[in-house]
Amino acid sequence: MNDIVDSQDSLGRQPGLRERKKRLAQATIEETALRLFQQRGYEQTSIQDIADAVMMSPRTFFRYFASKEELLFAPTQTILEEGASYLRHVAAAKSAPGALIETLEHLAGLYQQQKAGFLLRYHIATVTPSLIPGYLYSLAVTEPAFCEALAARTGSEAGQDYLRFLVAVSMAAFRAALTVWFEHDASTDLVSLLREHLAYFSSLAREVS
Repeated sequence: MNDIVDSQDSLGRQPGLRERKKRLAQATIEETALRLFQQRGYEQTSIQDIADAVMMSPRTFFRYFASKEELLFAPTQTILEEGASYLRHVAAAKSAPGALIETLEHLAGLYQQQKAGFLLRYHIATVTPSLIPGYLYSLAVTEPAFCEALAARTGSEAGQDYLRFLVAVSMAAFRAALTVWFEHDASTDLVSLLREHLAYFSSLAREVS
């Protein structure tokens, strides 16, 4: 169940042997850890438990993940980094709003491709109160990178306040759609949900004006 998305792969470049071995080890650790989290609970599972289950030392575990929390949220961070890469390299010909919407729809598609892993992580996070802040942060932390990608796209830092607002509103719609999708066990179309939530903001803007 390796949910890690590599932005270089999405641009057509294949990883080398060392990178493939690293990913295989990461995938093994992730699968084992998620199984233990389900069986015992996140807080009741130690890094030593995970290391023992994959027959490695905790020191070796730390070569791949800095903590249990990083292990749980790494795919979310990676997929959002893929979004920033997509925004820089693929959607360059569109307006800032159009490029951002296309990027979020691309991310929604990636979530759907890996829905089993993301759904499992969501359920683990939401039944563990200590993880909720980290879960929310993992979704919000890449907003500055999205702003930078849009600023680089336009070739200017002008309008930074507008870009920050645009990204914040769009990411809020994405997070809301993602939550609804997870609550329905990922049984609906996430791209359609995202479009609906983006439309809510447009409707609100018209009412305010």
